[in-house]
Amino acid sequence: MARTHLLFLLFVLLSLATSSTSTKEQEEDRIKALPGQPKVGFSQFSGYVTVNESHGRSLFYWLTESSSHSPHTKPLLLWLNGGPGCSSIAYGASEEIGPFRISKTGCNLYLNNFSWNTEANLLFLESPVGVGFSYTNTSSDFEESGDERTAQENLIFLISWMSRFPQYRYRDFYIVGESYAGHYVPQLAQKIHEYNNAYKNPVINLKGFMVGNPEMDKNNDRLGTITYWWSHAMISDASYNRILKNCDFTADRFSKECDSAIYVAAADFGDIDQYSIYTPKCVPPQDQTNQTEFEQMMQMHTTKRFLEDQYDPCTENYAEIYYNRPEVQRAMHANHTAIPYKWTACCDSVFNNWNWRDSDNSMLPIYKELIAAGLRIWVYSGDTDSVIPVTATRYSLGKLNLRVKTRWYPWYSGNQVGGRTEVYEGLTFVTVRGAGHELHWCTKAPSKRSVPQVVPTHPPPFQPIEEKAETIVKDREMARIHLIIILLVISSTSSSSSSLREQEEDMIKALPGQPQVGFSQFSGYVTVNESHGRSLFYWLTESPSSSHTKPLLLWLNGGPGCSSIGYGASEEIGPFRINKTGSNLYLNKFTWNTEANILFLESPAGVGFSYTNTSSDLKDSGDERTAQENLIFLIKWMSRFPQYQYRDFYIVGESYAGHYVPQLAKKIHLYNKAFNNTPIINLKGFMVGNGDMDKHYDRLGAAMYAWSHAMISDKTYKSILKHCSFTADKTSDKCNWALYFAYREFGKVNGYSIYSPSCVHQTNQTKFLHGRLLVEEYEYDPCTESYAEIYYNRPDVQRAMHANLTSIPYKWTLCNMVVNNNWKDSEFSMLPIYKELTAAGLRIWVFSGDTDAVVPVTGTRLALSKLNLPVKTPWYPWYSEKQVGGWTEVYEGLTFATIRGAGHEVPVLQPERALTLLRSFLAGKELPRSY
Repeated sequence: MARTHLLFLLFVLLSLATSSTSTKEQEEDRIKALPGQPKVGFSQFSGYVTVNESHGRSLFYWLTESSSHSPHTKPLLLWLNGGPGCSSIAYGASEEIGPFRISKTGCNLYLNNFSWNTEANLLFLESPVGVGFSYTNTSSDFEESGDERTAQENLIFLISWMSRFPQYRYRDFYIVGESYAGHYVPQLAQKIHEYNNAYKNPVINLKGFMVGNPEMDKNNDRLGTITYWWSHAMISDASYNRILKNCDFTADRFSKECDSAIYVAAADFGDIDQYSIYTPKCVPPQDQTNQTEFEQMMQMHTTKRFLEDQYDPCTENYAEIYYNRPEVQRAMHANHTAIPYKWTACCDSVFNNWNWRDSDNSMLPIYKELIAAGLRIWVYSGDTDSVIPVTATRYSLGKLNLRVKTRWYPWYSGNQVGGRTEVYEGLTFVTVRGAGHELHWCTKAPSKRSVPQVVPTHPPPFQPIEEKAETIVKDREMARIHLIIILLVISSTSSSSSSLREQEEDMIKALPGQPQVGFSQFSGYVTVNESHGRSLFYWLTESPSSSHTKPLLLWLNGGPGCSSIGYGASEEIGPFRINKTGSNLYLNKFTWNTEANILFLESPAGVGFSYTNTSSDLKDSGDERTAQENLIFLIKWMSRFPQYQYRDFYIVGESYAGHYVPQLAKKIHLYNKAFNNTPIINLKGFMVGNGDMDKHYDRLGAAMYAWSHAMISDKTYKSILKHCSFTADKTSDKCNWALYFAYREFGKVNGYSIYSPSCVHQTNQTKFLHGRLLVEEYEYDPCTESYAEIYYNRPDVQRAMHANLTSIPYKWTLCNMVVNNNWKDSEFSMLPIYKELTAAGLRIWVFSGDTDAVVPVTGTRLALSKLNLPVKTPWYPWYSEKQVGGWTEVYEGLTFATIRGAGHEVPVLQPERALTLLRSFLAGKELPRSY
């Protein structure tokens, strides 16, 4: 009866309007120009439509017609924001898809270059009453809003509005919305579908709808959200396990234990924007007034790249200034009843859950009904939203059990992976890479990105490095004693005069194209095996201040086979950056040599400028020999640089240096134990970033990360878990096929930094490497590795660095593929070494950039949990320049930290946060807990 009554009411509404009255009402609603608006070539209208006469409920709309040459042929698109209680004008129109953006002062508008009104006529509706300019004359209405009334009045609005704008009757019509509009949109679509079934020729020509980051099903939304929080390193293991233990996601109300668990987990987040977890949080102007000039510069760096991409985290503030201006309200025919409250982006009285009367537990039954009706239905997810995350949406869609029509694949925008998509019978699911809750606002328009990677037509074999018994010394105790004797002899052979002479020979006077600096540099070779002629190349950049008191820090890159000069020195923590032509250097404002003397080592032989006179050595490298020769290097190098003997010494590295660093630390520890007096290598600790730790957990964690970050399909994820033994040295054919499909589904994305662009000139030789980003004058450049290959192959650069003295018969490259492909021994797990060295009292830190999919934070967390270390300081967010830098947990003997928004090479994308990390590590202090 209720449906019949509503249909009758709508039929009456539809029959009331005449052509003359509709034309008159349109003209009354026409916007001549908004204050501060640039000149445009499209028409705008805004005003009120009454949806309940007795209560005086009226909804406010804003129509921006298409800017194309033929707006009369373009479809009509209704946009709804969620909340419930949030304004489609504040968000949809002013931040996301509308034609205008608001200036910081709220005085002027400027054009949005990517407005959707190029493709459709956009109708923004503030709904329900109480939201934005929409109002009611019955104050109790604020406490009685709910899903049913909102859907019904939205339909009444549409029928009445189309009486006012008859040119849009029968026009192709779509509904789009986000967030809690995940209820509004399908519920309204259902109402329209029922209404249309009562007419042979319905005026609302509904073709389909699209929802973004939508609330779909309470059970799956809740479970998916908790999954997202853990997999994106936002909450601790303890919080995650406590929630899973105490929360029944199917219950209408949570238990006290569940509420408490969620409250504790929410406290883990820190002051981040949960709707876009990698973008900066708005810092109000009053919080900036007490900043030093340096702090303001650092804060500008944090946000500048986002501002250049038209992202400003404070934009909501500008909307509240603009839409409260009386002249703006007059121009928009708004607030003509003098509403006794300010216009706000969200209405608290509507938004508060206790005032929202009815909310369906699940939208899935409506989806099933409308899929059967043949509507075009799309669901999309920005994959950096932690409030209604992609994991939740995937769980919900999985419950529909739709047949796959086109299996999961990466889609492209401007030569870059825009996200992934899977087409089902009746529904299309799309992810948008790097976007948050409001995906149109958190992502820039299509940019020029990466060159295609060739996808093979057959599955590549997955070949983990095998441990070969013949390459490992059988009697390890004898080997250790022999090595210690050799090193003891080495360390006693150098005299003061010879070391001074060797230092002078290695001093770099100036590098070609180098700016003037106030620190010394040295580079050259140290022979680590006379019989084979193996020599390792180093580059020392001393600290510009108090270098004689600063510690020595050895930096190692991984691969295996990759250059610490090409990556660590030139892209990450070194004092210089290389310009695009490879002709000059410029200063890195976040160099680590402000805190320590930095020693970059190209290891093992064959990497970078390091060489061997025995070509077969390139195919005989492995963990054991690399660790041994790195120790030999250090002892001989300290004979050449005796001023660093007994100096506080740290080792830091990333990636496969997750093997090099702890293995070398163990060698040094054993070496130092052989001396009764103070050892010359005064090892204080080490730090590893996104490091290989344990093959089992690294592999399992990578699969978990790929699914939870929407990089692979449900089917592929389940196939990997089913067919891949993460403990085996070799994989089965079925596992290889599963991994093959995973690689295809990734697309041409930089797996080492999944939200950053790929270089359009990336070479096949380095495609297996870290995709590059560079901070150059605060702009990111993904092609920087090609600049390094130009610079370090210049003869004048090699002469200045005392490199390539033997005329190596191949070019300097960032990574040596021969070394990488022929690695002989690789320990399955580093965890036993961690246990040994935590017991030895070394300072050990492990950090993870949380946007790396290759050695992801999930794998590191799984591995660390197996150490079973007692928690000393529970998980908390740490801060860097008024933003959450990441999260950390301090254990007995080890500190774990994540770096928010950083990839595999943490200092590349988050240089300031990396510097904060280093300072805390060297000081032996916990990461900052507040601004």
